[in-house]
Amino acid sequence: MKNKLSINLEVSLVEIIMSVLIFAIAGVIMLNCFAVARFTQIKANDKVMAGNIMQSDMELIRASKSSNEIDEFLLSTYSVSQDNESGHLYINYYDSNWKLCDADEKEYSISLEVSNVQVNSGEMKNISIVAEKTKPYPFINKEENKADTIYSIESEKFFPIEVGRQINGE
Repeated sequence: MKNKLSINLEVSLVEIIMSVLIFAIAGVIMLNCFAVARFTQIKANDKVMAGNIMQSDMELIRASKSSNEIDEFLLSTYSVSQDNESGHLYINYYDSNWKLCDADEKEYSISLEVSNVQVNSGEMKNISIVAEKTKPYPFINKEENKADTIYSIESEKFFPIEVGRQINGE
């Protein structure tokens, strides 16, 4: 007696092609999701690094006792100093590992602008710090050749006019 195994192999070629096509489309979608997730994580890491640098600088500025102390700190910390219409602009350039570098090797830049605000009772400084990435993040930003703002901080610092007081006729 012969044993006959009956296996139904009547799967058409169209069904095989359709299933391969479905898996290929799902694979492309998943690869795109992984790429977006990777660059989203890089952007989040950049935000943390920029935030640490900028918040540290802002805290030192906010702790200053005079505007001359702010100027000394900024001149010693930032590599580029420019005067513009609204005040002073200070810039530092960073490479891909957030290490200080020259302008031609930059991947990121942090610019700090200090401007004077007119007040009668003292001196007011308006401080704005912006961190930017020179090239847009792939898969995240659709605008080509536009610097991407990573983090920004705006604050003010007031220095009151010190009036000498005479005590006991001195």
